[in-house]
Amino acid sequence: MSGNELEGRERGGVAWGDLIVEGRVSGQLYVDAEIFEAEMERIFHRGWVFVGHESEVASPGEFVTRRLGRAPVVMTRDDAGALRLFSNRCPHRGATICALEGGQSRYFRCPYHAWTFDSAGQLVSLPAEDGYGPSFDRSQFGLAPVPRVDSYRGFVFASWCPDGPTLLEHLGRSAQMIDRLCDLSPVGQIELRAGWLRHRIGANWKLAAENVCDFYHPPVTHASSGLVAGVPATYFSDVSGAVVRDLGGGHGEIDHRPMHARSTPRPAESYQGLRRRHLELLAERDGQVSAAARLQEGPPHGFVFPNLFIAELSIFVIEPVAVGDMTHRQTPIAWVGLPDELNRRNLRSFEGGFGPAGMVEPDDAAVWERLQLGLRAREPAWVVLQRGVGRDVDGVGRLLDETAMRGFWRHYRGLMAAGEATP
Repeated sequence: MSGNELEGRERGGVAWGDLIVEGRVSGQLYVDAEIFEAEMERIFHRGWVFVGHESEVASPGEFVTRRLGRAPVVMTRDDAGALRLFSNRCPHRGATICALEGGQSRYFRCPYHAWTFDSAGQLVSLPAEDGYGPSFDRSQFGLAPVPRVDSYRGFVFASWCPDGPTLLEHLGRSAQMIDRLCDLSPVGQIELRAGWLRHRIGANWKLAAENVCDFYHPPVTHASSGLVAGVPATYFSDVSGAVVRDLGGGHGEIDHRPMHARSTPRPAESYQGLRRRHLELLAERDGQVSAAARLQEGPPHGFVFPNLFIAELSIFVIEPVAVGDMTHRQTPIAWVGLPDELNRRNLRSFEGGFGPAGMVEPDDAAVWERLQLGLRAREPAWVVLQRGVGRDVDGVGRLLDETAMRGFWRHYRGLMAAGEATP
Protein backbone atom coordinates (compact mmCIF):
# COMPACT_ATOMS: atom_id res chain seq x y z
CA MET A 1 0.00 0.00 0.00
CA SER A 2 1.38 3.42 -0.93
CA GLY A 3 2.13 6.28 1.44
CA ASN A 4 -0.93 8.17 0.18
CA GLU A 5 -3.17 5.18 0.92
CA LEU A 6 -1.74 4.83 4.41
CA GLU A 7 -2.24 8.55 5.01
CA GLY A 8 -5.86 8.20 3.88
CA ARG A 9 -6.41 5.34 6.34
CA GLU A 10 -4.92 7.42 9.12
CA ARG A 11 -7.42 10.19 8.38
CA GLY A 12 -10.18 7.66 9.04
CA GLY A 13 -10.97 6.53 5.50
CA VAL A 14 -9.70 5.07 2.25
CA ALA A 15 -8.03 7.37 -0.29
CA TRP A 16 -10.18 6.18 -3.19
CA GLY A 17 -8.70 8.66 -5.65
CA ASP A 18 -5.28 7.10 -5.11
CA LEU A 19 -6.57 3.54 -5.50
CA ILE A 20 -8.52 4.10 -8.75
CA VAL A 21 -7.13 6.11 -11.63
CA GLU A 22 -7.89 5.98 -15.35
CA GLY A 23 -6.51 2.79 -16.80
CA ARG A 24 -5.43 1.10 -13.58
CA VAL A 25 -6.67 0.17 -10.11
CA SER A 26 -4.87 -0.94 -6.97
CA GLY A 27 -4.69 -4.67 -6.32
CA GLN A 28 -5.70 -3.92 -2.72
CA LEU A 29 -9.27 -3.32 -3.91
CA TYR A 30 -9.69 -7.08 -4.37
CA VAL A 31 -8.05 -8.32 -1.16
CA ASP A 32 -8.62 -5.74 1.58
CA ALA A 33 -11.30 -6.76 4.09
CA GLU A 34 -11.91 -3.17 5.20
CA ILE A 35 -12.65 -2.17 1.62
CA PHE A 36 -15.05 -5.09 1.27
CA GLU A 37 -16.98 -3.99 4.35
CA ALA A 38 -17.28 -0.49 2.90
CA GLU A 39 -18.61 -1.95 -0.37
CA MET A 40 -21.29 -3.89 1.47
CA GLU A 41 -22.50 -0.68 3.10
CA ARG A 42 -22.18 1.82 0.24
CA ILE A 43 -23.10 -0.39 -2.71
CA PHE A 44 -25.04 -3.44 -1.53
CA HIS A 45 -26.89 -1.76 1.34
CA ARG A 46 -27.55 1.76 0.04
CA GLY A 47 -28.02 1.02 -3.65
CA TRP A 48 -30.33 -1.01 -5.88
CA VAL A 49 -29.41 -4.71 -6.10
CA PHE A 50 -31.00 -7.35 -8.34
CA VAL A 51 -32.88 -9.91 -6.23
CA GLY A 52 -34.90 -12.08 -8.61
CA HIS A 53 -37.62 -12.21 -11.23
CA GLU A 54 -41.37 -11.90 -10.74
CA SER A 55 -41.93 -15.17 -12.62
CA GLU A 56 -40.15 -17.06 -9.84
CA VAL A 57 -43.08 -16.25 -7.53
CA ALA A 58 -45.86 -16.25 -10.07
CA SER A 59 -48.67 -17.45 -7.77
CA PRO A 60 -49.82 -16.43 -4.27
CA GLY A 61 -47.78 -18.26 -1.66
CA GLU A 62 -44.82 -19.01 -3.94
CA PHE A 63 -41.53 -17.93 -2.41
CA VAL A 64 -37.76 -17.95 -2.95
CA THR A 65 -35.00 -17.10 -0.50
CA ARG A 66 -32.21 -14.79 -1.60
CA ARG A 67 -29.57 -12.43 -0.23
CA LEU A 68 -29.70 -8.67 -0.43
CA GLY A 69 -26.11 -7.78 0.22
CA ARG A 70 -25.23 -10.29 2.91
CA ALA A 71 -28.67 -10.23 4.56
CA PRO A 72 -31.08 -13.13 3.92
CA VAL A 73 -34.46 -12.17 2.45
CA VAL A 74 -37.66 -13.91 1.33
CA MET A 75 -39.41 -12.90 -1.90
CA THR A 76 -43.02 -14.05 -2.10
CA ARG A 77 -46.56 -13.17 -3.18
CA ASP A 78 -49.24 -12.63 -0.60
CA ASP A 79 -52.78 -13.97 -0.84
CA ALA A 80 -53.82 -10.92 -2.88
CA GLY A 81 -51.01 -11.50 -5.40
CA ALA A 82 -48.83 -8.57 -4.32
CA LEU A 83 -45.06 -9.04 -4.51
CA ARG A 84 -43.42 -8.92 -1.06
CA LEU A 85 -39.80 -8.87 0.07
CA PHE A 86 -39.03 -9.44 3.75
CA SER A 87 -36.01 -9.81 5.95
CA ASN A 88 -35.59 -13.55 6.52
CA ARG A 89 -35.31 -13.00 10.26
CA CYS A 90 -37.77 -13.65 13.04
CA PRO A 91 -38.40 -10.42 14.98
CA HIS A 92 -38.47 -12.45 18.21
CA ARG A 93 -34.94 -13.87 18.57
CA GLY A 94 -33.45 -13.50 15.10
CA ALA A 95 -33.63 -16.99 13.56
CA THR A 96 -34.19 -17.27 9.81
CA ILE A 97 -37.84 -18.14 9.33
CA CYS A 98 -37.30 -19.96 6.01
CA ALA A 99 -34.44 -22.34 5.17
CA LEU A 100 -35.70 -23.61 1.80
CA GLU A 101 -34.49 -22.19 -1.52
CA GLY A 102 -38.06 -21.96 -2.73
CA GLY A 103 -41.51 -23.48 -2.58
CA GLN A 104 -45.10 -22.55 -1.86
CA SER A 105 -46.67 -21.84 1.51
CA ARG A 106 -49.17 -19.40 2.95
CA TYR A 107 -47.24 -19.26 6.23
CA PHE A 108 -43.66 -19.00 7.51
CA ARG A 109 -43.00 -20.61 10.89
CA CYS A 110 -39.90 -19.85 12.94
CA PRO A 111 -38.16 -23.12 13.94
CA TYR A 112 -37.13 -21.77 17.34
CA HIS A 113 -40.36 -20.71 19.10
CA ALA A 114 -42.99 -21.22 16.36
CA TRP A 115 -43.83 -17.59 15.77
CA THR A 116 -45.82 -17.83 12.55
CA PHE A 117 -46.26 -15.22 9.81
CA ASP A 118 -48.58 -15.07 6.83
CA SER A 119 -47.51 -14.30 3.27
CA ALA A 120 -48.09 -10.58 3.91
CA GLY A 121 -45.55 -10.74 6.74
CA GLN A 122 -48.03 -10.36 9.59
CA LEU A 123 -47.53 -12.28 12.83
CA VAL A 124 -50.63 -14.51 13.01
CA SER A 125 -49.85 -16.88 15.89
CA LEU A 126 -47.33 -17.64 18.64
CA PRO A 127 -47.33 -20.09 21.56
CA ALA A 128 -48.40 -18.85 25.01
CA GLU A 129 -49.08 -15.33 23.77
CA ASP A 130 -50.60 -14.28 27.08
CA GLY A 131 -47.14 -14.45 28.68
CA TYR A 132 -46.22 -11.21 26.91
CA GLY A 133 -48.86 -9.28 28.82
CA PRO A 134 -51.96 -7.31 27.81
CA SER A 135 -50.00 -4.60 25.98
CA PHE A 136 -48.46 -7.02 23.48
CA ASP A 137 -49.48 -6.02 19.93
CA ARG A 138 -48.97 -8.60 17.21
CA SER A 139 -49.09 -5.94 14.51
CA GLN A 140 -45.79 -4.52 15.80
CA PHE A 141 -43.93 -7.80 15.32
CA GLY A 142 -44.39 -8.70 11.66
CA LEU A 143 -41.56 -9.58 9.31
CA ALA A 144 -39.51 -6.50 8.43
CA PRO A 145 -40.18 -5.41 4.84
CA VAL A 146 -37.25 -4.33 2.69
CA PRO A 147 -37.64 -0.51 2.50
CA ARG A 148 -37.52 -0.19 -1.28
CA VAL A 149 -38.61 -2.79 -3.84
CA ASP A 150 -39.31 -2.15 -7.50
CA SER A 151 -39.28 -4.09 -10.74
CA TYR A 152 -38.61 -3.37 -14.39
CA ARG A 153 -40.21 -5.78 -16.88
CA GLY A 154 -40.26 -8.46 -14.22
CA PHE A 155 -36.69 -7.92 -12.95
CA VAL A 156 -36.95 -7.24 -9.21
CA PHE A 157 -34.47 -4.93 -7.50
CA ALA A 158 -34.35 -3.84 -3.88
CA SER A 159 -32.46 -1.59 -1.49
CA TRP A 160 -32.10 -1.47 2.28
CA CYS A 161 -31.91 2.32 2.07
CA PRO A 162 -35.33 4.05 2.13
CA ASP A 163 -34.12 7.00 0.05
CA GLY A 164 -32.11 7.44 -3.13
CA PRO A 165 -32.41 7.32 -6.91
CA THR A 166 -35.42 5.57 -8.42
CA LEU A 167 -34.91 2.19 -10.06
CA LEU A 168 -35.23 3.74 -13.52
CA GLU A 169 -32.60 6.31 -12.60
CA HIS A 170 -30.34 3.51 -11.42
CA LEU A 171 -30.86 1.42 -14.55
CA GLY A 172 -30.29 4.29 -16.95
CA ARG A 173 -29.27 3.02 -20.38
CA SER A 174 -28.94 -0.56 -19.12
CA ALA A 175 -32.76 -0.78 -19.21
CA GLN A 176 -32.43 -1.01 -23.00
CA MET A 177 -30.70 -4.38 -22.59
CA ILE A 178 -33.62 -5.68 -20.54
CA ASP A 179 -35.99 -4.37 -23.23
CA ARG A 180 -34.06 -6.17 -25.98
CA LEU A 181 -34.13 -9.39 -23.99
CA CYS A 182 -37.84 -9.30 -23.20
CA ASP A 183 -38.90 -8.17 -26.68
CA LEU A 184 -37.55 -11.41 -28.18
CA SER A 185 -40.72 -12.90 -26.69
CA PRO A 186 -43.81 -12.32 -28.85
CA VAL A 187 -45.61 -11.19 -25.69
CA GLY A 188 -42.67 -9.23 -24.26
CA GLN A 189 -42.04 -11.47 -21.25
CA ILE A 190 -39.42 -13.90 -20.00
CA GLU A 191 -39.59 -16.53 -17.26
CA LEU A 192 -36.95 -17.82 -14.88
CA ARG A 193 -38.48 -21.09 -13.69
CA ALA A 194 -35.78 -23.70 -14.34
CA GLY A 195 -33.95 -23.33 -11.03
CA TRP A 196 -30.47 -22.02 -10.31
CA LEU A 197 -26.99 -23.47 -10.47
CA ARG A 198 -24.78 -22.20 -7.65
CA HIS A 199 -21.01 -22.08 -7.73
CA ARG A 200 -19.02 -21.07 -4.64
CA ILE A 201 -15.86 -19.41 -5.91
CA GLY A 202 -12.85 -18.26 -3.90
CA ALA A 203 -12.56 -14.86 -5.54
CA ASN A 204 -13.61 -11.24 -5.06
CA TRP A 205 -17.00 -10.32 -6.55
CA LYS A 206 -15.54 -7.56 -8.73
CA LEU A 207 -13.52 -10.08 -10.74
CA ALA A 208 -16.79 -11.60 -11.97
CA ALA A 209 -18.22 -8.14 -12.68
CA GLU A 210 -15.19 -7.19 -14.78
CA ASN A 211 -15.30 -10.49 -16.67
CA VAL A 212 -18.75 -9.79 -18.15
CA CYS A 213 -17.46 -7.29 -20.70
CA ASP A 214 -14.03 -8.86 -21.25
CA PHE A 215 -13.88 -10.39 -24.73
CA TYR A 216 -10.09 -10.38 -24.61
CA HIS A 217 -10.05 -13.64 -22.59
CA PRO A 218 -12.36 -16.17 -24.33
CA PRO A 219 -9.91 -17.41 -27.01
CA VAL A 220 -7.41 -18.15 -24.22
CA THR A 221 -9.43 -19.07 -21.12
CA HIS A 222 -12.04 -21.13 -22.97
CA ALA A 223 -9.83 -22.62 -25.68
CA SER A 224 -9.42 -25.94 -23.88
CA SER A 225 -13.17 -26.40 -23.40
CA GLY A 226 -13.93 -26.04 -27.07
CA LEU A 227 -16.17 -23.00 -26.59
CA VAL A 228 -14.45 -21.17 -29.44
CA ALA A 229 -14.28 -24.18 -31.74
CA GLY A 230 -16.01 -23.47 -35.01
CA VAL A 231 -16.28 -19.76 -34.26
CA PRO A 232 -14.77 -17.55 -36.99
CA ALA A 233 -11.34 -16.25 -35.98
CA THR A 234 -12.57 -12.67 -36.32
CA TYR A 235 -15.43 -13.10 -33.82
CA PHE A 236 -13.23 -12.43 -30.78
CA SER A 237 -11.24 -9.65 -32.42
CA ASP A 238 -11.34 -5.91 -32.91
CA VAL A 239 -12.10 -6.36 -36.62
CA SER A 240 -15.37 -8.15 -35.91
CA GLY A 241 -17.31 -4.89 -35.94
CA ALA A 242 -18.72 -5.54 -32.46
CA VAL A 243 -18.05 -2.95 -29.76
CA VAL A 244 -17.86 -2.65 -25.99
CA ARG A 245 -19.95 0.09 -24.36
CA ASP A 246 -19.71 1.95 -21.10
CA LEU A 247 -23.40 2.58 -20.45
CA GLY A 248 -22.79 4.81 -17.43
CA GLY A 249 -23.77 4.03 -13.85
CA GLY A 250 -21.32 1.12 -13.71
CA HIS A 251 -23.25 -0.77 -16.42
CA GLY A 252 -21.54 -2.16 -19.52
CA GLU A 253 -22.29 -4.10 -22.67
CA ILE A 254 -20.67 -6.17 -25.38
CA ASP A 255 -22.71 -5.13 -28.41
CA HIS A 256 -22.69 -7.18 -31.62
CA ARG A 257 -25.38 -5.12 -33.30
CA PRO A 258 -22.87 -3.02 -35.31
CA MET A 259 -21.49 -6.29 -36.69
CA HIS A 260 -24.96 -7.48 -37.67
CA ALA A 261 -25.78 -4.11 -39.23
CA ARG A 262 -23.26 -4.84 -41.97
CA SER A 263 -25.59 -7.45 -43.46
CA THR A 264 -29.24 -7.46 -44.48
CA PRO A 265 -31.56 -9.37 -42.12
CA ARG A 266 -32.20 -12.88 -43.42
CA PRO A 267 -35.50 -13.49 -45.24
CA ALA A 268 -38.02 -15.80 -43.61
CA GLU A 269 -37.40 -18.63 -46.07
CA SER A 270 -33.76 -18.84 -45.00
CA TYR A 271 -34.71 -19.91 -41.46
CA GLN A 272 -35.24 -23.52 -40.49
CA GLY A 273 -37.90 -25.07 -38.26
CA LEU A 274 -38.15 -23.53 -34.80
CA ARG A 275 -36.14 -20.48 -35.82
CA ARG A 276 -38.63 -19.70 -38.56
CA ARG A 277 -41.54 -20.15 -36.13
CA HIS A 278 -39.86 -17.65 -33.76
CA LEU A 279 -39.61 -15.16 -36.61
CA GLU A 280 -43.25 -15.68 -37.56
CA LEU A 281 -44.44 -15.05 -34.00
CA LEU A 282 -42.37 -11.86 -33.70
CA ALA A 283 -43.58 -10.69 -37.11
CA GLU A 284 -47.20 -10.85 -35.94
CA ARG A 285 -46.32 -8.11 -33.46
CA ASP A 286 -43.48 -6.18 -35.10
CA GLY A 287 -43.89 -6.77 -38.82
CA GLN A 288 -41.58 -8.88 -40.98
CA VAL A 289 -38.68 -6.44 -41.37
CA SER A 290 -38.47 -5.40 -37.72
CA ALA A 291 -38.89 -8.99 -36.53
CA ALA A 292 -36.07 -10.20 -38.79
CA ALA A 293 -33.79 -7.41 -37.54
CA ARG A 294 -34.67 -8.16 -33.90
CA LEU A 295 -33.95 -11.85 -34.32
CA GLN A 296 -30.68 -11.18 -36.12
CA GLU A 297 -29.50 -8.84 -33.37
CA GLY A 298 -30.34 -11.46 -30.77
CA PRO A 299 -30.32 -11.10 -26.98
CA PRO A 300 -27.92 -8.76 -25.15
CA HIS A 301 -24.66 -9.50 -23.37
CA GLY A 302 -24.10 -7.03 -20.59
CA PHE A 303 -23.77 -6.10 -16.92
CA VAL A 304 -26.26 -4.24 -14.72
CA PHE A 305 -24.41 -2.80 -11.72
CA PRO A 306 -23.68 -4.20 -9.21
CA ASN A 307 -24.60 -7.87 -9.57
CA LEU A 308 -26.66 -8.81 -12.66
CA PHE A 309 -25.25 -10.27 -15.88
CA ILE A 310 -27.59 -10.80 -18.85
CA ALA A 311 -25.72 -13.47 -20.82
CA GLU A 312 -27.79 -13.88 -23.99
CA LEU A 313 -29.65 -17.11 -23.11
CA SER A 314 -29.15 -17.00 -19.34
CA ILE A 315 -28.99 -14.80 -16.26
CA PHE A 316 -26.02 -14.66 -13.86
CA VAL A 317 -26.09 -13.16 -10.37
CA ILE A 318 -23.04 -12.25 -8.28
CA GLU A 319 -23.42 -12.62 -4.50
CA PRO A 320 -20.46 -11.31 -2.43
CA VAL A 321 -19.74 -13.46 0.62
CA ALA A 322 -16.36 -12.17 1.85
CA VAL A 323 -13.45 -10.24 0.41
CA GLY A 324 -12.15 -13.36 -1.36
CA ASP A 325 -15.36 -15.37 -1.62
CA MET A 326 -18.53 -15.20 -3.70
CA THR A 327 -21.45 -17.26 -4.90
CA HIS A 328 -22.10 -17.17 -8.64
CA ARG A 329 -25.66 -18.19 -9.65
CA GLN A 330 -26.95 -18.96 -13.13
CA THR A 331 -30.30 -19.86 -14.66
CA PRO A 332 -31.53 -20.23 -18.25
CA ILE A 333 -34.07 -17.85 -19.77
CA ALA A 334 -37.40 -18.99 -21.19
CA TRP A 335 -39.29 -16.65 -23.52
CA VAL A 336 -43.04 -16.62 -22.93
CA GLY A 337 -45.01 -17.36 -26.08
CA LEU A 338 -42.30 -19.35 -27.88
CA PRO A 339 -42.63 -23.06 -28.68
CA ASP A 340 -41.61 -25.29 -25.78
CA GLU A 341 -39.10 -27.02 -28.03
CA LEU A 342 -37.19 -23.78 -28.55
CA ASN A 343 -36.98 -23.04 -24.84
CA ARG A 344 -35.89 -26.63 -24.18
CA ARG A 345 -33.11 -26.18 -26.72
CA ASN A 346 -31.97 -23.09 -24.82
CA LEU A 347 -32.02 -25.12 -21.59
CA ARG A 348 -29.82 -27.83 -23.12
CA SER A 349 -27.38 -25.17 -24.34
CA PHE A 350 -27.27 -23.68 -20.85
CA GLU A 351 -26.49 -27.06 -19.29
CA GLY A 352 -23.57 -27.53 -21.64
CA GLY A 353 -22.07 -24.20 -20.69
CA PHE A 354 -22.57 -23.83 -16.96
CA GLY A 355 -22.94 -27.21 -15.30
CA PRO A 356 -20.05 -28.89 -13.44
CA ALA A 357 -18.70 -30.20 -16.76
CA GLY A 358 -19.74 -27.14 -18.75
CA MET A 359 -17.67 -25.24 -21.26
CA VAL A 360 -17.76 -21.81 -19.60
CA GLU A 361 -18.24 -21.56 -15.84
CA PRO A 362 -15.51 -24.02 -14.74
CA ASP A 363 -12.96 -22.15 -16.88
CA ASP A 364 -13.91 -18.75 -15.49
CA ALA A 365 -14.11 -19.95 -11.89
CA ALA A 366 -10.63 -21.47 -12.09
CA VAL A 367 -9.13 -18.28 -13.50
CA TRP A 368 -10.91 -16.03 -10.99
CA GLU A 369 -9.45 -18.07 -8.13
CA ARG A 370 -6.00 -17.79 -9.70
CA LEU A 371 -6.51 -14.04 -9.97
CA GLN A 372 -7.46 -13.85 -6.30
CA LEU A 373 -4.37 -15.83 -5.32
CA GLY A 374 -2.08 -13.67 -7.42
CA LEU A 375 -3.60 -10.41 -6.19
CA ARG A 376 -2.53 -11.25 -2.64
CA ALA A 377 1.01 -10.41 -3.70
CA ARG A 378 1.69 -6.74 -3.05
CA GLU A 379 3.83 -6.35 -6.17
CA PRO A 380 3.12 -5.24 -8.74
CA ALA A 381 0.77 -2.84 -7.00
CA TRP A 382 -1.56 -2.14 -9.93
CA VAL A 383 -4.07 -4.00 -12.12
CA VAL A 384 -3.83 -2.73 -15.70
CA LEU A 385 -7.07 -1.74 -17.46
CA GLN A 386 -5.75 0.56 -20.16
CA ARG A 387 -6.51 -1.35 -23.33
CA GLY A 388 -8.19 1.19 -25.61
CA VAL A 389 -7.46 4.24 -23.43
CA GLY A 390 -7.62 7.34 -25.59
CA ARG A 391 -9.44 5.80 -28.51
CA ASP A 392 -12.93 5.13 -27.12
CA VAL A 393 -15.48 7.68 -28.25
CA ASP A 394 -18.55 8.53 -26.15
CA GLY A 395 -18.03 5.42 -24.06
CA VAL A 396 -17.71 3.08 -27.05
CA GLY A 397 -14.54 1.06 -27.62
CA ARG A 398 -13.38 -1.76 -29.82
CA LEU A 399 -14.52 -5.23 -28.87
CA LEU A 400 -11.38 -6.20 -26.93
CA ASP A 401 -10.97 -2.85 -25.17
CA GLU A 402 -11.42 -2.44 -21.42
CA THR A 403 -13.83 0.46 -21.86
CA ALA A 404 -16.69 -0.99 -19.81
CA MET A 405 -14.36 -1.95 -16.96
CA ARG A 406 -13.08 1.59 -16.71
CA GLY A 407 -16.68 2.79 -16.60
CA PHE A 408 -17.40 0.31 -13.81
CA TRP A 409 -14.49 1.66 -11.77
CA ARG A 410 -15.39 5.32 -12.34
CA HIS A 411 -18.87 4.68 -10.98
CA TYR A 412 -17.51 2.56 -8.14
CA ARG A 413 -15.09 5.32 -7.13
CA GLY A 414 -17.93 7.86 -7.05
CA LEU A 415 -20.06 5.65 -4.83
CA MET A 416 -17.27 4.74 -2.48
CA ALA A 417 -15.82 8.23 -2.16
CA ALA A 418 -18.98 10.29 -1.92
CA GLY A 419 -21.87 7.90 -1.58
CA GLU A 420 -23.25 8.84 -4.96
CA ALA A 421 -22.48 8.07 -8.59
CA THR A 422 -20.04 10.09 -10.62
CA PRO A 423 -21.98 11.67 -13.54
